[in-house]
Amino acid sequence: MSVPPPVFVRRFERVTHALRILTMHPDGVPLHRLAAELDVDEQTLRDEIVAFYCADSAAVDTGPLRQVRIEFVDADGEADDVDPATAEVVRASTDHPAAEIGVLHTAPADLAHIYRAGQALLSLEPDNNVLDGALRALGDTMLRGIHPVDDHWKAELAELLVDAIRRRRWVRVEYTPVWHDDSMEHRIAPYRLLRTRRGWEVDAGMSADGRVVGSFLLTGIRDATLLEETFERPPEVEDRLAGHRRVRQIELVVPQDARWAVDRFAESSELLAEDEESVKVRVRLLSPVDRRLGILLLSAGPLAFVTDPPALADAGRRLARELLEHHHAAH
Repeated sequence: MSVPPPVFVRRFERVTHALRILTMHPDGVPLHRLAAELDVDEQTLRDEIVAFYCADSAAVDTGPLRQVRIEFVDADGEADDVDPATAEVVRASTDHPAAEIGVLHTAPADLAHIYRAGQALLSLEPDNNVLDGALRALGDTMLRGIHPVDDHWKAELAELLVDAIRRRRWVRVEYTPVWHDDSMEHRIAPYRLLRTRRGWEVDAGMSADGRVVGSFLLTGIRDATLLEETFERPPEVEDRLAGHRRVRQIELVVPQDARWAVDRFAESSELLAEDEESVKVRVRLLSPVDRRLGILLLSAGPLAFVTDPPALADAGRRLARELLEHHHAAH
């Protein structure tokens, strides 16, 4: 008979899950709603978050795993003089603005090595439930996107990209986008590796002069080869990357049971209204906006629709038509 994980492991998993949810909602989430999402009573979750909050506040060296912090705020979003024991809203915050979209470049490989070592130890100690629970929490949070459930995590790929960033070497990748079934080959100049809500992504130049930039999910990269050619990092690359990651706001309505699609495909979302059947939300999407919105609408089902801007109301139908044409052409 298997022994359930110790209480502290379950609490750690729950708080890391809560943190993952909070990073999707920059304005914070009401504690009662977060507790319902995690299937735990509000007071228990409050106590666990307060414990994490106090430990985090007392930390001296936060390190990459502590870049994102939890704070309690009032209904107006103010954090000053708010008692964590009575605060209604909790949110994730950071001392580093860039941490909202990523972590330090060395983190993926380092975390993957830790995960690999832990898995090796677990193979020798299969009954070590504490270690098993900690590895599951790590795999489901910081290594999500590098460690798919049904495959070996992409540690080697992360290391290759970190090496390419450091040495400024071109990389040839075979990539399958979310909205296509077939792979495409790209020659990219990796600029930075980021941890986003979708998993790990690499921002890269796609032209010799660095004017064209793009982003690639590590889970979509089927093959990668480090090339001998080197690239120059353009002085204006940070501005270009910021422009590439500029979000656009769209308002839409989705069924209650399709809220997961909003969390999955939007950078962040804001609840505008809801009833028993549906929710109206304001979402923020990265480019290509029409593609991402189309995927969101198709995933949310036929009852989902855009209310603003009207020009994007047909994004779901356009993508569905394109996918059907692609499917027929392939057969």
